[in-house]
Amino acid sequence: MTAASAGVVVFMVAVAFVLGFRAKTRLDEEALRQLAANEGERSDEAVIAANGKVALARLASGKLMVVRVMGADVSARLVAASAARLRLKRDKLSVIFADTGYPPLHMRLSEAPPWIAALTAGEAE
Repeated sequence: MTAASAGVVVFMVAVAFVLGFRAKTRLDEEALRQLAANEGERSDEAVIAANGKVALARLASGKLMVVRVMGADVSARLVAASAARLRLKRDKLSVIFADTGYPPLHMRLSEAPPWIAALTAGEAE
């Protein structure tokens, strides 16, 4: 009985692997440009976490696009820059949204680009 259960578990893991259970989606500049284009926008500047799982882009309209990898899919959300509070502490960027139902974005940056520094200082470019 135990061997049969173990066999079923191994079979299920093998099927999940074949179906792409282990697929790794990563963000890059091209993916961000395409996501922005899908929303009728243009991505001017972006920062992508080193692990490729989260990104923040500033769009030509002045809005921000928050992008997260969720399993094999990608979630993108556009928010007004005024509806997001950015904090930069050492190498960690945190973005808190006015919509409290939307989880904050946290990411490590090797270097903060000038547009991020301007937003964290409350300046508008």
